[in-house]
Amino acid sequence: MDRTVGKLIVGCERRIPAAAAILAAAMDDDPAYRYLMPNPLTRAQGLRDYFARSLRTYLPHRCTYIAVDACGASGTVTMRPPGGLEVSTLTMIRRGLLPFAVTRGIAAVRRLFTLKDAYDRVEARLSEGRPHWYVHMMAIDPRKQGRGMGSALLANALAATADARGARYPVLLTTHNERNVAFYHRAGFEVVDQHELALDGSAGYAVWGMRRT
Repeated sequence: MDRTVGKLIVGCERRIPAAAAILAAAMDDDPAYRYLMPNPLTRAQGLRDYFARSLRTYLPHRCTYIAVDACGASGTVTMRPPGGLEVSTLTMIRRGLLPFAVTRGIAAVRRLFTLKDAYDRVEARLSEGRPHWYVHMMAIDPRKQGRGMGSALLANALAATADARGARYPVLLTTHNERNVAFYHRAGFEVVDQHELALDGSAGYAVWGMRRT
């Protein structure tokens, strides 16, 4: 394992708040999450809650990795396996939709479904209907970026999941930041799709779809 990341651990309950905070800080200016939570005054807390619930859903499946250094969690990545995850409807409602609706409102739930539908279609186009891994959530603490930590974390997660399976399924991801395109390119990903996405008539933004074979 590349020690640039410090210690790499499979996600555990006590690390979730820190990992959620890292994701929230990194995604605050992301256009997709700004669409989901348009109020800048409540977005930070809303994103922390949203990512914490999402991470808890993935926790039993042991596909979330967290980089830990001497100061605590420094980055996280979740690798969704081929075929997705088997999450019961009850769990989805109890851990996701119900608390989200209570805290954010019905309009936010509608935006969530619009967002999910749009990205399900993007992923289907990228995968061409074939089994694949998916880089679902990834972020490095903004205060620790630029040190090679992100590259090391992704490489280690790929080695522990996608590269460790004999089938060698492709790995897919989307990004909305052109700077990230170069980052993922260094990790072996290639751009296979680029288009503008506009949700509910809101301002459009660029989406790059990438694949690692």
